[in-house]
Amino acid sequence: MPELISPTTRLHDAWLAARDEWGRGVHQDGSGLHAEDDVDSPAGFAAWVDRLRRSADPAVEPEPGRVHCT
Repeated sequence: MPELISPTTRLHDAWLAARDEWGRGVHQDGSGLHAEDDVDSPAGFAAWVDRLRRSADPAVEPEPGRVHCT
C-alpha cells in the first residue's frame, strides 16, 4: 500500500520526472510551488522542500494570510 511521507530532497530526480510528465510551468494546485521557485537545482529544490516542511510545522508561525499545511 502506498505511504505518504514528508517532503524530502532524496526524491529530487523522481519529483523532476513527475513534474515534467505533468508539464513544466503548469500550475499544480496544492503543490506549494511558486513561479519563482528554482526546483531544478538541488539547492533550489532543497529550499522549496524546507519551506514545505516549515509550513507544516505547528511550532513555526505561518506566513501572514496562511495556515499550516497538512
